[in-house]
Amino acid sequence: MQLINQQNLGLFSIAETNTNDLPMGVLSDGTPYLTVRGLAKVCGVEHTSILRLVQKWSEEQHTPRGRKILDLLVAQDYNQPELYINASSIHGGFFAIPDAVCMAILEYYSFDAEETNKEIARTNYRILARSSFKLYVYNQCNYNPNQKIDDSWQAFHERLLLNDNIPINYFSIFKELSTVIVNMIRGGCKIDDTTVPDISVGQIWSRYWTQNKLDDSFGERCKFPHVYPDTFRQSSGGEYEAWIYPANSLGVFRKWLYEVYLMEKFPKYLNTKVTSGAIVAPDASKLLDVLQKPVLNSQTNSEP
Repeated sequence: MQLINQQNLGLFSIAETNTNDLPMGVLSDGTPYLTVRGLAKVCGVEHTSILRLVQKWSEEQHTPRGRKILDLLVAQDYNQPELYINASSIHGGFFAIPDAVCMAILEYYSFDAEETNKEIARTNYRILARSSFKLYVYNQCNYNPNQKIDDSWQAFHERLLLNDNIPINYFSIFKELSTVIVNMIRGGCKIDDTTVPDISVGQIWSRYWTQNKLDDSFGERCKFPHVYPDTFRQSSGGEYEAWIYPANSLGVFRKWLYEVYLMEKFPKYLNTKVTSGAIVAPDASKLLDVLQKPVLNSQTNSEP
């Protein structure tokens, strides 16, 4: 397995929202973005139209549409060779369209495009121009630009990239815990080589799997390489092997995670982190609130 060192790591999403079915967020360098689908929606055009524009920009910039958008980009001092940023999030890699590009393309569809209804684009252009694109996305994502992106985000992102090749017919405990870990970081818990919650979850789930003979129901689990970043002391041992589980058992794992582990085991785990100083008690209580209550309501409503 090829190791990824810190110098080669790309940007990653540290805040995101899908309010009003409009995917947007903030990258680790503070850049606000829309996804391709989000930009298409505010422009009032098909997703494929924006996707071709950003993917084929080297060709598109020579078309009538591309030349007008290029002029708008130049006016905003945008001189990058691509219209997107290759970024990643807990959901995987994606194209992040930065603010300058979004506003240039939106302005084109508001005033220059002939092949579409301009009213949607004009309405959204007025909204974003009035408050500024950056402030609008920051507010929607509850992002504070003065909040330092600490080492916890970097450590989590490094592990995510190093262990992103799980076979599609299996799932890993670490990747399934991504949302939990993100909420831990946002809740003030320091994530480093002393706080590795997937080890705790993995050990307890492994016992549950064995005790309930889930191999008989879902097929056999297997070991798969897991790599720690160079900044983790665990990396001195080289590649580790961790259990990965059949994908058709994922529903059982998620139900167990939220109904058993987060309700019964996680409070004890957090208490050890409070004792060690990794998180303060009030933040631990808020974190338990975030992770437990919404899930219980959701699961109750989903019962047949």
